[in-house]
Amino acid sequence: MAGYILYSLDWDKFAALVERPTAEQLRVLADLVADAIENPIWDFDDDDDPVLAWPDDPAGLPAVVARRLARTDWYGDLSDGGKTAWEGAIFQAGQNGDEHGLDLAFRVESDGVYWDVIDFARRELRVPPNKVTAVALSAFGTRPFRHPTAGRSGDDGWAPMHSMHPPDEVRRMADELRSLAAAAQRQGEEVRGDFAELLAAVERVAADGRLLFVQVDT
Repeated sequence: MAGYILYSLDWDKFAALVERPTAEQLRVLADLVADAIENPIWDFDDDDDPVLAWPDDPAGLPAVVARRLARTDWYGDLSDGGKTAWEGAIFQAGQNGDEHGLDLAFRVESDGVYWDVIDFARRELRVPPNKVTAVALSAFGTRPFRHPTAGRSGDDGWAPMHSMHPPDEVRRMADELRSLAAAAQRQGEEVRGDFAELLAAVERVAADGRLLFVQVDT
């Protein structure tokens, strides 16, 4: 059964990577982007996709990566293939970046919770299907960092494979989950167990002021 695996990153270090990347960090990210766009399964089928103009030589990519990091929306101008390639690079930076010197203090928070517990939370919080709303949990597993519209009604249907949530959003998630504790106890055993796992992980990330990093596990 598919679900979500929960990680976290040091928020200050991640924010510094995004806002003030060092030359070495840009080189590492450029290598990850180069690996991602070389994947033959991504179809860059939009003639206007900026990825088509990115240099083939990784040595030319750090400047491209720096410009994209500075954008408030990393995804809106990319085709589905371009979005997936960039998302894949950011995912690898979060999950494996410490091995390459990015120093984001990656931490595993939960080996996994299933779809059912998030579906339960969205229903209880009256979040419409396939929408990101003002409810913090509506973005869980649906909105990568700096993708303002992911998951919203009318989006292009692209399905991201991870989401990232800054500390203020994680604190709101923790509050929302705590408000559902009584309702969770009326659910089946599997949802009750996953709810306890999810709540403990989110509260821990919130207490530590870290970025919540959610992998969509299919």
